[in-house]
Amino acid sequence: MNLKSDLTLSGLTLLPGGEFAETTLQVADGKIVDLAPGLDAHADFFAEGYLIPGFIDLQINGAFGYDFTTDGGGVIAISESLPQFGVTAFLPTIITSPFENYPIRLREIGTASREAGGARPLGVHLEGPYLNPARVGAHSPEWLRPINLPEIRGWAFPSIVRLVTLAPELPGALEAIHYLQQRGIVVSAGHSEATFAEAMAAFEAGVGWGTHLFNAMSSLHHRAPGLAGALLTSPIPCGLIADGIHVHPTMVKLAYQVKGAQGITLVTDAMAALGMSPGAYRLAGHEVEVSASRTQLADGTLAGSLLSMDAAVRNMLAFSGCTLAEAVNMASHLPASLLGLNHKGLIAAGCDADLVILDNTLHVTRTFVAGRCVFETSPLSAQRREGQR
Repeated sequence: MNLKSDLTLSGLTLLPGGEFAETTLQVADGKIVDLAPGLDAHADFFAEGYLIPGFIDLQINGAFGYDFTTDGGGVIAISESLPQFGVTAFLPTIITSPFENYPIRLREIGTASREAGGARPLGVHLEGPYLNPARVGAHSPEWLRPINLPEIRGWAFPSIVRLVTLAPELPGALEAIHYLQQRGIVVSAGHSEATFAEAMAAFEAGVGWGTHLFNAMSSLHHRAPGLAGALLTSPIPCGLIADGIHVHPTMVKLAYQVKGAQGITLVTDAMAALGMSPGAYRLAGHEVEVSASRTQLADGTLAGSLLSMDAAVRNMLAFSGCTLAEAVNMASHLPASLLGLNHKGLIAAGCDADLVILDNTLHVTRTFVAGRCVFETSPLSAQRREGQR
């Protein structure tokens, strides 16, 4: 793989305005330093399909046999393998656990993140333990906790915790939301039975995202719209698992038509079985039955997914009728914006050179993190490699 930090890439490029144009990029020291119109036949890399910003997964529980909730050290192996799906950055997600395990996992992930050599870990997404027992999903109800602000102050360090999912209708939630938001931590509403009014109050308090729209929340009803209705009709962006299993393709299309291209961030909610063969796996201590397309507990409850980010982009196109630029934006720029990372998720001068080349079938052929090629489907010839040293 290319270890050179200064290089040029040329191809049909997704520009910040949302249009694709033939463009040549100059990369130096891990950043995009210049964009020029037109193609360069002498570029180090030529995109025969599309050159796009790298994907950012805000909710991934594990992959390749590793589960972040029980093994934070898995960040290293997962970081090296996610670029095959076009992922250049991600939030390792810890689901509801025994409370004494949280500081251990946060330390493990923090240490492993410094050694990660592929996709960049951006901090942790804590999904729980402040969830509604009626919407626990695959989380363990015995490990749920009442919201306790002094307790939250003990772990709410934005250097490692970047996003927190909680049920906004729980006692003490509004105060906790305000505190976390003031600390610079994104608060998401999820695993919730919130009424429409409770959801709107939480948005006012500082909730900035919705966790996996439609999943683990009360169903959308014409007289009781609940959290789903609040998310659909507000400017608050929300995550969406576009695998056709968690959310029916028609509901994906509905979400797109209502929220628009700026209101949806694609997530995978992937678990340890992503990239592995069918069989038995574990998610936070639960045994999960994994088929070729579905991950579930013994009682049929969905437990994470097998979705990859590049597949989510292809599915979004197929299900919703959105444009390629819009689907890519949902997987790159919008997640970066949610985290306040203005230097990621766009192909523009000054941005990180986190880039992906898709072929004409929208499958990943090369992935770059900070200008370094960390995945390629067909290695460069020895002669060309020698010319890049």
